[in-house]
Formats: sequence, structure tokens, C-alpha cells
Amino acid sequence: MSMEQRKLALVQSILEVDSHDDLQALEKAVDVVRESARARQLIIGYRPSGTPVLKQRFLDRLRHTLQDVEHNEYLPLSTFERRAADW
Repeated sequence: MSMEQRKLALVQSILEVDSHDDLQALEKAVDVVRESARARQLIIGYRPSGTPVLKQRFLDRLRHTLQDVEHNEYLPLSTFERRAADW
């Protein structure tokens, strides 16, 4: 199914909603999707090279790093400093 067909099917499904509560739940879901899309494009800083740092990419990297720490997959500072001395 193409993107356009999926969108049309979604719109058709929404048009069939006749409950106020269901419509309110859909509105909340759309707000979440909009905020997520906005966050993916939100620039929160710049790298030294001048390229922008997007909020969503930063959060994705942070989550990945936290998972590494939770699974003891990291370098202790002393090891990092020893390796960095050779740079």
C-alpha cells in the first residue's frame, strides 16, 4: 500500500468515528505525532563544524548511551584517558 493510499485509509477511518471520546483520543494522538515531528527537527545546538544538532538525534544517542551503561558496556575514565593519551 502506498503512502497516499495509507493516508486516505486513515482519513476514511477518522471520518467514520462518531464518538466524542474517540474523537478526543484521536486528537490527542495527532498532537503527540505533531510534537514528535517537531522535536525531530528542533535544533538544540551546533557542532564545532557548524552542523546543527537535532533534539531527536541527541535524545536517541543519549538513550543508546544509557542502555550501554545499564549493560556495563562502557569504558572507565582511566581507560579512556590512557587511550586518549595516544591520540
